[in-house]
Amino acid sequence: MSRMSGLFDLSGVVAVVTGSSRGIGLGIARALLGQGASVVVNGHPADETAATVAELSGEFPGRVVGRPGDITDPEVAEGLVAAAVREFGGLDHLVCNAGIDVIKPAVEYTPDEWDRILAVNLRGAFLPAQAAARYWIAHERQGSVTMTSSIAGQIGIPTLAPYAASKGGINQLVRTLAAEWASHGIRVNAVAPGYVANIMDSVTAHDDPASDQRISTFTPLGRRATVDEIAAPYAFLAAPAAAYVTGAVLPVDGGYTAT
Repeated sequence: MSRMSGLFDLSGVVAVVTGSSRGIGLGIARALLGQGASVVVNGHPADETAATVAELSGEFPGRVVGRPGDITDPEVAEGLVAAAVREFGGLDHLVCNAGIDVIKPAVEYTPDEWDRILAVNLRGAFLPAQAAARYWIAHERQGSVTMTSSIAGQIGIPTLAPYAASKGGINQLVRTLAAEWASHGIRVNAVAPGYVANIMDSVTAHDDPASDQRISTFTPLGRRATVDEIAAPYAFLAAPAAAYVTGAVLPVDGGYTAT
């Protein structure tokens, strides 16, 4: 058998994906399932999560369960790990993808908007990662975490102050946890998407043709990504092919941050 065979196979892998009831998170869940993984789907709305589980179960029977809830709640984060262990016998990989955004000038944000964005995007990534690491360390098991960052965590984009702050925090959280948990065999990485054809729920600032033209001009590949193009690198980071990758923030942005 070739040494390269099976490097991208996720058969037998158990994963949790937060914020996976729609959008990029749903694409990530589908990508992991497509490579053979079993997945715990998490979204905040219970009805939306249930609908997503029903949809994915039709494609991947027996390999999908759902656990809705607010990822800023430590009991929800711990419950996701418990659900993976209960339903599938363990946990191998965690994707911290849940995120929200409000686009407006920095002078107009309210303290509540700031706090909520930082809570979901940063606290909501740390809590499930912490819960997963506690499980892996206690059971002397290896594991991996992939967080969702953004080009906004690396470059300045006006009207994204709290979102950008949260994603810059994700980048440094990834590096810190990767260094701290490496001795336990736990890898921690991030994917930093650029502009995607899928817009976050309630975000309408980039609907106008002028904005699309600006994005096309400043993205060397000349277009937005599809959800599948963003999701595929998450499957790579969960796979044996990425066994020596940790502490990385992988740009998946069509070259936007390279120029």
